[in-house]
Amino acid sequence: MASVIVSSPPPGWDRPELDHLLSLVPPGQLSEIVGSRSSGATSLLVALLARATAGGGFVALVDAADAFDPAGAAAARADLSTLLWVRCGGRLEAAFRAVDLLARCPGFAVVALDLEGLSGGYRACASAGRWVRLSRAVRGSETVLVARTPEHLTGSAAALVLAACRGRPRWIGAPRPTRLGGLVSSVQVLRARPPLPPPFPEGLSSILWEP
Repeated sequence: MASVIVSSPPPGWDRPELDHLLSLVPPGQLSEIVGSRSSGATSLLVALLARATAGGGFVALVDAADAFDPAGAAAARADLSTLLWVRCGGRLEAAFRAVDLLARCPGFAVVALDLEGLSGGYRACASAGRWVRLSRAVRGSETVLVARTPEHLTGSAAALVLAACRGRPRWIGAPRPTRLGGLVSSVQVLRARPPLPPPFPEGLSSILWEP
């Protein structure tokens, strides 16, 4: 299976390879970014938000566990003045209601649901029916709807599923590298509906730095 390897600085920086990866996320459909903590999945989500705000778009982030780092997002060049941050304090029911409502509101370039940082029990609430409802809520619109999940949860409801996996650390410093410069992560396309045209076959891999 063909793959493409790229090297990128922190998300939000101007690199063609990262922009190409983010361009895979389709409007009017549900997408999923899967990855455990420090896998690069959150960095990829922040890069998507930064890309949308750089283009003048408004974005909404439904933060289920209050895990979002505004300072880190600003460092990645996300315009926080055009970002609606909905903090749910671990209340998953409230998070799903909020993202369902926002997905039906016109005017957002991106609506994101972040499940990072939740304790156990989210699988029971994140049922297949919920994801199907969300995919229908955004259908036919210009809004990008994306869920950042600790594991694959959306089943067949997501048109695009990207999986991030933590790799090796990157050390920097001279004359001896003694400081952690970031983590190298691979990002793979698990599903794309319809199939992606070249140069984005399933199995695409990318490397991101998550400091």
